[in-house]
Amino acid sequence: MSDAGDPGRLKLLYQLGCAFAERVELDELIPLVVEKCRQALGAQGVSVMMLDRDRNELYFPYVSQDDREVAERLSAMRFPADRGLAGEALTSGKAVKVDDAQNDPRLYREVDRHTGVQTRSLMAVPLVSSRGSVGVIEAINPDSGEPFSAEDLNFFETLAGGIA
Repeated sequence: MSDAGDPGRLKLLYQLGCAFAERVELDELIPLVVEKCRQALGAQGVSVMMLDRDRNELYFPYVSQDDREVAERLSAMRFPADRGLAGEALTSGKAVKVDDAQNDPRLYREVDRHTGVQTRSLMAVPLVSSRGSVGVIEAINPDSGEPFSAEDLNFFETLAGGIA
């Protein structure tokens, strides 16, 4: 994996900063960020999960997956906000990086069952705004087959700050 100082990643951060400054509509901006982030990380998927405070659930309004059917299944899914690695990132307010998700007891396996994807490596970063945690951005399974690196997590956390 390339590090956060990689010229391609720096260019992406610059382009996204320009888009934020132009105040592009959120419904246009977030899908762009998610897709570009998936490409920059070389990940199988990147999702933004938002918190439905009334139901205390996380849902997937923005998904970039290399498989369209998986993206559609995720978009239709909701799960308890205190479950899984995303739930941990949301409630703790801290990023979570797991190299071997299948052997981590915190993994919420219903997402894998529902999508048919086996989560191997995962990063989940809380989206924290002035109103507190509003959701989580998550990346799974680098195309390289290796776990995400510390540099990947630093890059992902930088993006999460801008998204929130």
